[in-house]
Amino acid sequence: EGMMMCALSCDGEDEEVEARIPRPSRGVVDAGRRGFEVENAEHQLAVQAREHGGAEKLFLKESHIPKPESPRDIVIKVDCSTITLQDCIIRSGKWHELPSMPFVPGTDFVGTVHEMGVEAESNSLLRVGDKVIAIVPSGGNAKYVTLPYHGVVQIPPETDGTAALCLSSAYVPAREALDLGRKMNTPLTSASVLVIWGGKDAIGLAEIELALMEGANVFAAADERHHEFLTKMGARCLPLDPDEWLPALKGKMDVVLDSVCADGYESSSLALNPGGTLVCTGMSSVYAQGEVRAFGLMDMTDCKAMYCRMRAKYMLTNTVYYDRKERYDSASSQHFRYLCHLTAKGSIKPLVSASAPLNHVASVHRAIERGDTPYGVCVCTPWTTETHLSTPCRTKVL
Repeated sequence: EGMMMCALSCDGEDEEVEARIPRPSRGVVDAGRRGFEVENAEHQLAVQAREHGGAEKLFLKESHIPKPESPRDIVIKVDCSTITLQDCIIRSGKWHELPSMPFVPGTDFVGTVHEMGVEAESNSLLRVGDKVIAIVPSGGNAKYVTLPYHGVVQIPPETDGTAALCLSSAYVPAREALDLGRKMNTPLTSASVLVIWGGKDAIGLAEIELALMEGANVFAAADERHHEFLTKMGARCLPLDPDEWLPALKGKMDVVLDSVCADGYESSSLALNPGGTLVCTGMSSVYAQGEVRAFGLMDMTDCKAMYCRMRAKYMLTNTVYYDRKERYDSASSQHFRYLCHLTAKGSIKPLVSASAPLNHVASVHRAIERGDTPYGVCVCTPWTTETHLSTPCRTKVL
């Protein structure tokens, strides 16, 4: 009773309003293009897809500020969250582990503790007002997120919130992937590291940056349009097509990090020397190539993705499949704090690709799918109304 709900297209195009929306009251604020209005600027506002499809399926939903759903829960007031290719794939209905609908995109977010359940307040060191970061299966592109207190990590006071978001979403998984490839926890000094990089993926950039920091000889297989940028980073660039680079690298690599899966990780495995390790971090090409039809009827994309995953886990030798969700633990928190320290020293410099409010998330989805975003992490800022894009040649350094 008394709940105010609304849903509008969140890119300012083809706006749709539910019949039950009450007439806006005084104090209405403009939340984006074409006169989008909310009834209360402090209310919950979240991007939501109620069915699978293109970016036009994303809407904004307004409701009251959430409360802790259990004594262990805390409510986080979100400062910023990620907008990723994975969000786009899930929204389109192609991911191998689809969440239930309605789907709220955004997996990493930074925010302030707004309210705490009784158990969360008594059993944790967290307090209202603390800056924290968290990873969720979905739900980050909103003004508030509710989750159990043990799922959040405090941000060091010297670390900027946007930098913390970049570190959590890109550098922590990059560090963990490199750790899986290294021997006996030793540095990658003089090791030959091949990064198979399919586009402007922020994790791949972080892998290259961190490997170069350790003194590795880094090779980057990527589309030619990215070679200039990667060369400036210090990587040796190769064509993305494995048929073009495998003859020169076969049997020579100490570590291969493959997020593309162009041929079921076969070429990446063949590039390893006898003591090398292949770390499979994704399979962007499986979903980017569109539907895989069997007998002209069923779309077998998810089956192909599952096969590639099983192949990496159980069939290929000297191979590890990296699943960020499965590996997120206390070690991830330690990696995050260490990377915050490196950022404070200026040793690493996270890149922000775009910064967009909630009602422009759909537009960023379209740009990601076209490959039009600059290098770095795409950030949703739920309390702002303006979009900012860095340029491909002058990426923003935090």
